[in-house]
Amino acid sequence: MRSKEYKYRTASLMHIGSTLFFTAVLMISSLTYSIGTSASGTRNDPPNKPNTPDPANASTNVSITAQLSWIGGDPDPEDVVTYDVYFDTVSPPALMVNNQSATSYDPGLMEYLTTYYWQVVAWDGQGNSTAGEVWEFTTVPNHPPNMPANPDPANESTDVSIQTNLSWIGGDPDNDSVIYDVYFGDTTTPPQIASNLTDTTCALPTLAYSTTYYWRIIATDNHSANTTGPLWMFTTEIRTGIWITITKPVNNSFYFQDQRHNLSGRTIIYGSINITADASADAGIARVEFYIDGKLKGNDTTAPYSCIWKPLLQFNGLSLRHTIKVVAIDTKGKNASAEINVTKWRFHVLPWLVIGAVALSSMVPHTKMKGFVFNLRAKGTGYTFFVLRMSYHTVGPLKNERGIIKMKRCVASILVGPMMILKLGPGHMFSYVSITFLGGVQLATHSLGNLFDRSPQPLRKNGR
Repeated sequence: MRSKEYKYRTASLMHIGSTLFFTAVLMISSLTYSIGTSASGTRNDPPNKPNTPDPANASTNVSITAQLSWIGGDPDPEDVVTYDVYFDTVSPPALMVNNQSATSYDPGLMEYLTTYYWQVVAWDGQGNSTAGEVWEFTTVPNHPPNMPANPDPANESTDVSIQTNLSWIGGDPDNDSVIYDVYFGDTTTPPQIASNLTDTTCALPTLAYSTTYYWRIIATDNHSANTTGPLWMFTTEIRTGIWITITKPVNNSFYFQDQRHNLSGRTIIYGSINITADASADAGIARVEFYIDGKLKGNDTTAPYSCIWKPLLQFNGLSLRHTIKVVAIDTKGKNASAEINVTKWRFHVLPWLVIGAVALSSMVPHTKMKGFVFNLRAKGTGYTFFVLRMSYHTVGPLKNERGIIKMKRCVASILVGPMMILKLGPGHMFSYVSITFLGGVQLATHSLGNLFDRSPQPLRKNGR
C-alpha cells in the first residue's frame, strides 16, 4: 500500500517539475520575442550609425556659414528615424536640437579659425538608438579686406576738376562688413579727413588750382582686420577763363588808416582804405569795376587794380555793414566777380548833422567828448556810458570849458553832428567814442554795484 502511494507522489512531483520548466521556457521565449521583433511580429534592428559627415571629420578651412549634414537611416524600412544633434567648441559637445527628422543642421554664423565638435544620435520609433562618432572641423581664418583699388581720380591723373570727389573699389573676401578711413592732403603724408565710412566715396571741398594732392584708403572689417591701400595722387586743373580775387580788405582783419591788423571773426575798416583786386583772363582784362553796396565807385584798367574808398558821409540805411564787390571784365565782354562784407565807420543820421552844424557855433551850448568808455547804451536821442577816461570841451555863450573825466557814469542827451564809435574787446563792451551833444556834461555818482546797470541814475552837473 505504501509502495503505491510513493509511486503516485513521485509521479506527481515529476509532473509539477515539468510544468514549471516549460512555463519558464515559454516566458523566456515571449520576452525574447518582444525584444527582438516589431509589432508586426518581425525582428527590429536599431537605426544605422550616422556616417559620412559634412564637413568631413578633421577638415580645416571650413566656411563660417557652413551647414552640417550626414547620412542616417534604418535597416527596417517602416521605422521613422529622428536625430539629436550635439554641437559645441568643446568635447563632448552640448545638445543643440533633438527629435528632428532632417539629416542636416544649421549652426548659424561661426567664428573664424575655431575648432568645433559635433555628434548625431539616431532614434527609431521603437525606442532604439545609435550614437555616431564625435566629429570635428576647424573654420577658415579671417581674411583682411580687399586692397582698395580703382581710384577716381585715377592715380597720377592731371587736369582734374577742382570740384572733384574721391571714390574707389573695396570689399572683403569673406563678405564681412567694411568701413573706410580716408587720408587726403597736399603732402605725401596726408592727414585723415574722414573715418568709418561705409560707402566707397568721399566728398571734398573745392580744391586749389594747379595743385598736386595725395590720398590713401585704409579698410577695416568687423573683426578689426585692416588693409592699407597704396598712396595715390592727382593734379588739379590750371585756372582758365576769367577770375578775380579781392586782395584788400580780407576776412578776419582790422584796417586802421589802410593798415591791416589781425581780428578774429569779422572785418572792420576805420578811415580810408585802398581796395585792391587780382584778376586774370585768357582774353585779357579790359577793366575792373569797384562797387560799394551796389553803387559803382570807380574802375581801373591796369594791374594792380585798386580803388580808394574814403566814405566821410556814406550810409547804408542805418546799418554799419557794407558790401564791397569787384567785377572783372575781359576784352570779350565776359566777367567774373568777388565780394566781401565789412563794417565801416558809424555816423548818426543826416538830420542831426544839420543841427550839429548849428551847435558848433558859439550861440548854442554844446559839448564835444572823446575817449574810452564802457557799457555804451542808447537812450532816447543820446547815450549813457561809463567813462574810463575822456576829454571834454564845452562851448556856449560866455562859456569855454575843457577838462578830463575819469571813472564816472555820463549821459549825452541830445547828440548832434558826426560821431565815431569804435567797439573794442570781448562782447564789444569797451568803445572809443567821439561825440558832440547839446548842453554840458551830466554825471552820476558811480559805484561798483551800478557799473552794469542800465536804469536811469541821479544826475548832477560836472564839477558840482
